[in-house]
Amino acid sequence: MRNTSIRALLLSSFALLATGCESLFFIEAEAEEICKTERDLSFPAAVPLTGNVQRSINFPLGDVADPLPEDTTVKTELRLRLFEVTADTDLSGVERASVSVRRPGSNDTHVLGEYTRTGTAPTRIIQLVSTGPVDLLDLARESELEFIFDARGSLPSQDWTANVRTCAGVKAHANYFDLVF
Repeated sequence: MRNTSIRALLLSSFALLATGCESLFFIEAEAEEICKTERDLSFPAAVPLTGNVQRSINFPLGDVADPLPEDTTVKTELRLRLFEVTADTDLSGVERASVSVRRPGSNDTHVLGEYTRTGTAPTRIIQLVSTGPVDLLDLARESELEFIFDARGSLPSQDWTANVRTCAGVKAHANYFDLVF
């Protein structure tokens, strides 16, 4: 009796797969929002004519991948929810800024958010806008990622500090089909 049930399940699953319905054999893990605040990060004074500053921040993913099987490929969707820089000085000279993600030790980056100056009024806060989800294979298996903040424009000519608040959502999808067959 049990063998018949398994065969029926396998045959019906094969039929569903043949029609493009692979959704019966997957598991998803999601952390809707993970946030981290870095306080009093120091930034160097801008060297004349350079107009660029870059700072990396480690971002923890926690245990989002714990329920996912080890023996299968994981597709990860990472979406920036918030990236806000609050400085102790005027940042109105920043024309453009971006935040990218990479695995620690890797050189491959993927842009998560961007900022473009819209006015000239003094401001101490820059808030980057998400560019949409980034799909990176097996990214959820990392315990932390590296976010790279890059700002360009007329940057402060004195050393400055800022608080950086980062929030991101992570969704991981593992296909069980490879494990079943």
